Amino acid sequence: MAVLRVILLAALLGLCLGKKRYDGYKVIRVTPGDDFQLRSIADLKRGLEDKVDFWAEPSHVGKSVDLMVAPFDVDSVQDLLAVHGLESTVTIDDVQQVIEETSPDRPDNLAALSNFRYDQYHSLDEILAWLNDVQGEHPNIAQRIDIGYSLEGRKLSVLKLGKPGSSKPIFWLMSGTHAREWLSPATQLKMVDLFLTGYGSNSEITNLLDKMDFYWMPIANPDGYEYSRSNDRLWRKTRGKTSSSWCTGADPNRNWSDHWDDPSQSTYACGQTYRGLSPFSEVCVDTVAKYVLGLSNVQVFIDMHCYSQLWMTPYGWSTSLPSNYQAQKNLADSAMAALKAVNGLNFQTGSIAGILYEAAGSSVDWAQNVAGIPYCYAPELRDTGYYGFLMPESSIYPSANEVFAAIKVIANNFV
Repeated sequence: MAVLRVILLAALLGLCLGKKRYDGYKVIRVTPGDDFQLRSIADLKRGLEDKVDFWAEPSHVGKSVDLMVAPFDVDSVQDLLAVHGLESTVTIDDVQQVIEETSPDRPDNLAALSNFRYDQYHSLDEILAWLNDVQGEHPNIAQRIDIGYSLEGRKLSVLKLGKPGSSKPIFWLMSGTHAREWLSPATQLKMVDLFLTGYGSNSEITNLLDKMDFYWMPIANPDGYEYSRSNDRLWRKTRGKTSSSWCTGADPNRNWSDHWDDPSQSTYACGQTYRGLSPFSEVCVDTVAKYVLGLSNVQVFIDMHCYSQLWMTPYGWSTSLPSNYQAQKNLADSAMAALKAVNGLNFQTGSIAGILYEAAGSSVDWAQNVAGIPYCYAPELRDTGYYGFLMPESSIYPSANEVFAAIKVIANNFV
């Protein structure tokens, strides 16, 4: 009891200081061995949504499920799993310790582009300053475009990268949709650097930027991202109003209009996958959708997430497949072969519902069905759960190098 009082006191102190702490929180892994166990975990998820944050949700037999559990709920959750015949192991013993090891708290450093640290996680202000510097130092191929503002008044910004020209195919890449997935924007920033340093000296990169326009959106959910930095490292959603006076934010990857009203969508306002009050109720989602619809000749749409090492295609709302699914998968397979050649990591390919779980209202389903973009991907970057959402900064360069190899394969298909 004394230990519990200390943990509770630390949690309350953290709230008073403005940043949520996860002292004693554990990540538990359970792997369903058959359909019955899979259904049991899915049933438990519905009953445990207030107690458990599912880092990796139940999807398929043999695919691990990761649950973050508060210290005072660990025993009861493990007992409940055991009652259903499910063996569990602890993969992260103290989440707060990992946060402190992998998420250093630094003051903003608005350094010039030549001194920008691509091997660190950055604030939104630092990223916006970086966008300005990229445009200033590479005016022949780079243009910063502010497409609107978030609910809380933060700029929604895009970097257009490519040699000026008309009717060029467009490659759209966004990241930071889910606030806590810091590796995705950091990976994107370093990939931009690889394009910049290669232009004019590397024939492949020069050819790609001469013949294709790349639109990079590092932070698609700036309010949530900044909240994950200032208040709660594991915050996932936006910061908008919900149907509950107690809970804030919707899942920006369940808020797109395509199959938003699907029965599988979560209407639980406090849940991590809450769909929002209406399609495009989240300002950041609505702004991005309108901007993408205003572009011509978009051939590729990528919304980068982490973690799980997957490279997924539509659909999320159903196990049915788009008419060009095989072409999308074939290109993804080629890209993943190039990715693996860099660091040896395996990424599984397939549809969202086919290899992960059903998720309606997603960006890539909308991009395929509404925007009519032929090649749409939702990558889940490294790792497979050792760090999960808390990837250390030492992972940024390896992630960027391997994903860059994949991006080049996909882009070369259109030039």
